[in-house]
Amino acid sequence: MKLKSLINVLMAALTFFTPFTALGNLVKDSAEAAAERDAESDVNTSLWVATGGILGVAGSCVLGSAAVAAAYVYQPIPPAERLIGRAPEYVIYYTDAYRSTTRRLRLSASARGAIGGSLVFFLLGTFKVKPWADFVIW
Repeated sequence: MKLKSLINVLMAALTFFTPFTALGNLVKDSAEAAAERDAESDVNTSLWVATGGILGVAGSCVLGSAAVAAAYVYQPIPPAERLIGRAPEYVIYYTDAYRSTTRRLRLSASARGAIGGSLVFFLLGTFKVKPWADFVIW
C-alpha cells in the first residue's frame, strides 16, 4: 500500500511541475532570441573593426591586441527599458545572452581590424615608409 501511495505522490508532483519547466524553457528561448536580436542591432561592428585596425596600424600586434582585450573585458549592460516589467528569470536569461552576443560580435570585429591593421603595419615597414620602417627589421 505504501508503494502505491508513493507512486501517486510522484505522479501528482510530475503532473504539477511539468508545465512549469516547459514555461521556463519558453521564457529562456524567447529571452535569448530577443537578446541576440537586440545585441546584433546595438553593436557597432564598424567601430570595433576601425578601432582594431587603427591600433593595429599604430602599434602592430601589441596595440591591436589591446583592442581585442578591450572588447573581451568590457561587458555592456542592456538598456533598462527593455527589461521593465519582465520576470526575473527573463531578465537573467536576457542579460546573459545579451552580454555573450555583444562580446562575440565585438571580439570578432576587433580581431579582424587588428589583423588587418597589423598587416598594414608590416607592409608599411617592408616598403620603408617612415616611421614604420624603423620598427620592421628584415
